[in-house]
Amino acid sequence: MSALLHVEPAAAAGDPADPGFAISCVGISKSFPGVRALDDVSIGLRPGTVHALLGENGAGKSTLIRILTGAERPDAGQVYIGGEPLRHATPVAARKLGVRVLPQERHVAADLTVGHNVLLDSLPRNALGLVSSRAVARRAQAHLDRLGLDLDARARAGDLTAAQQQLVELARTTARPAQVIVLDEPTASLAGDEVEVLFRVIRSLRENGTTLLYISHHLHEVFEVADTATVLRNGRHVLDVPVAETDTDGLLRAMFDREIQHSRLPRAPRPATPPAPVLEASAVAVPGQLAPIDVAVRPGEVLALSGPAGSGTSVLAELLAGVREPAQGTVELAGTGRLRSRAAAASAGIGFVPADRKRQALLLERAIVENLQLGAAARSRLFRPRRALRDAATALELGRVRAASPGSPVRVLSGGNQQRVVFARWLSAGCRVLVLDQPTAGVDVAAKFDIYAQLLDLTAEGVAVVVVSSDYEEIAALADRVVVMVGGVATAALEGDAITPERLYELETEGAHEVGEAVVLDDRLDVRTPPLEEDR
Repeated sequence: MSALLHVEPAAAAGDPADPGFAISCVGISKSFPGVRALDDVSIGLRPGTVHALLGENGAGKSTLIRILTGAERPDAGQVYIGGEPLRHATPVAARKLGVRVLPQERHVAADLTVGHNVLLDSLPRNALGLVSSRAVARRAQAHLDRLGLDLDARARAGDLTAAQQQLVELARTTARPAQVIVLDEPTASLAGDEVEVLFRVIRSLRENGTTLLYISHHLHEVFEVADTATVLRNGRHVLDVPVAETDTDGLLRAMFDREIQHSRLPRAPRPATPPAPVLEASAVAVPGQLAPIDVAVRPGEVLALSGPAGSGTSVLAELLAGVREPAQGTVELAGTGRLRSRAAAASAGIGFVPADRKRQALLLERAIVENLQLGAAARSRLFRPRRALRDAATALELGRVRAASPGSPVRVLSGGNQQRVVFARWLSAGCRVLVLDQPTAGVDVAAKFDIYAQLLDLTAEGVAVVVVSSDYEEIAALADRVVVMVGGVATAALEGDAITPERLYELETEGAHEVGEAVVLDDRLDVRTPPLEEDR
């Protein structure tokens, strides 16, 4: 193990209730079942500054944002906005005190105009109290022009690109005066020119005295626009530093403490000669989401797909699982041939665990036994209660589900056991390939490692596992091979001991500058990515 890094927990400078802070928190703690999300966190943001909030996935950033914006109540501690305590933790109360959020997910009303979306919180009305479309267009266009956004206020929002919709969200967020604006991964769907527009708006807001809390996985963005950086690690506040006084390595060392680094997990010995692929994707592509890529998945291995939001990892996973058809290229399962639908893929032995298990994979109010019978994994189209209960007992054992009874509703289970129910469904069907998107999201640490052990046991039995994950520690612990993706393009690949959290983070950051270039990776890794058609 490498030399240990020790960073003393940081605290907000001075009294957090001091009106000299635009927003601050002191002693914030928050727990969820099985997870200590935040542990005695204190920070303060000065007016007219850009304050970066950093940390790997699961460090507590999202929970802290929800608390600062009134969407979540802390178990302990207090939030202050302009020296005023946020006594009633609601988004409305936070907005009244001047806190606004540019969320990572877009919330654009597709059937309304750009202008109506921009002024949604304060639509101008005529003498009769009716919304004046002409006034909306005029006022919104003036605001868009001030921000330097090349958008038509009269255009239908649903006709815009994802990046343009993100800029509409930015315009809405800044349409009314704010003390503090929270920017959560604001560049996730923006191209180079659009990122520069965003940075120009950020600098203008800062010059006018607005405080901005900037959350990003891309460290080059932090050095581009931020004044101060705060690092969270495992729910604790470990570093406050002026950006001018640190560098990329310093921030990475704070984010990935060697003391808690989980090394690569042990696994069964691999054969000297790699077995033939069980699943192959040839030149598969989805316009605007995934550049043509070849991927081969072998029995008994964990192939990880790593990348930020919008990178194409989930799209590729869905293609491999037969959830969607590629616009070009083919996906073939050994001994079966080309996969043309999710039903065909499931029948052929490809299991799929989606990222949002509660909405896409489970019926929370129904019994565990019924959930095990869902979809193509069911052994019969008819539900036979006695047989289902016998099969359920076997499936729960395979999936290592801890439940009082197969008749219990899924909603009473912990997040880890809910995820294992989905695993159990596919394992009882004897799947040859298991594709998982964010398999440990919302799962506590102990349950995570149970799931890791379960997946590695499957590979020892010859099952091929494909994992989409935004958790670098998880990928480093599990993966035999990794494909790193940014902006729909595979930019790099790693194998074995070369897979480390730091290297993954660096590759994703570097890859943001290389999207659209032709990248040819090592042939023995079975990954090749030519450029998108429009980039040739």
